[in-house]
Amino acid sequence: MKIKNILVPTDFSPEANNALNVAITIAKKINASISLLHVIDVPTINHYDSLSVFGAGDVGMEDPEVYVHYTKKLSEVVETKVNKIIAENPEVTIEKHIEFDSLQRHLADFVVKDKTDLIVIGSQGISGIDEVLVGSNTEKIIRLAKVPVLTIKREEKDFGPKNIVFASDFNKVSQHAISSIQLFQELFDSKIHLVKVITPNNFEATPFSIQHLQDFAKTHQFKNFDVATFNDFSEEEGIRGFAEFINADMISLTTHGRTGIQHLLLGSIAEEVANHAIRPVLTFNKKLKE
Repeated sequence: MKIKNILVPTDFSPEANNALNVAITIAKKINASISLLHVIDVPTINHYDSLSVFGAGDVGMEDPEVYVHYTKKLSEVVETKVNKIIAENPEVTIEKHIEFDSLQRHLADFVVKDKTDLIVIGSQGISGIDEVLVGSNTEKIIRLAKVPVLTIKREEKDFGPKNIVFASDFNKVSQHAISSIQLFQELFDSKIHLVKVITPNNFEATPFSIQHLQDFAKTHQFKNFDVATFNDFSEEEGIRGFAEFINADMISLTTHGRTGIQHLLLGSIAEEVANHAIRPVLTFNKKLKE
């Protein structure tokens, strides 16, 4: 796998800036370009019987001319912020993309049209009632993206993961995901920790699990790695617990990319880990483009 273009969605928050800084670190190492995407969420106008009616989240503008003026000014503010970022990072090629629409729609378009190889996104993390009612753009991106997604929570001043956890059931892992992990290992001279979490619902004898992991590593020619099992009450808690136990710098894992009723019923371990882990989390949708 080669990373030529990194997509970084931004809302100019501290979390988005943290993600951008990590993307810049990676881009410098591999001479990749960055697509900086800001999607502007503005009111929409629907015309009914010559009346202009604004949708949810309107700013009290019935006059279309006021609406046009508002969006123009908003674009200028965003343009100034993006230009400042580009000027402050002359050593990296950063292309600006300012859009009016849905973030998920534009991310899907960019992955196809701009040949995006990696998405780096900042996340504040969510919990409790907010998680149920609000959800997360990051969750949706992890679930739907056809390229690897690196989720960044906190400031990573010297991003360079030396110990990377790779958690999986190690069945039918895509070659794209394996190549991505090995690329990160090569870039940062990392050690890979292959781990299978054992829960009460998926008990497996340790010798069998270890042999499975060793066979997987040999088949895919992993270097500088170790294998382990870790017991916990859930896979998500086990992955985060193991990463804490070995003081890992990054977690990587696959997601099934479930949508609709399947997602509501089964959820996603990858989304849960990305939401609640404090470490960077690299996720791979099982529907990754090869």
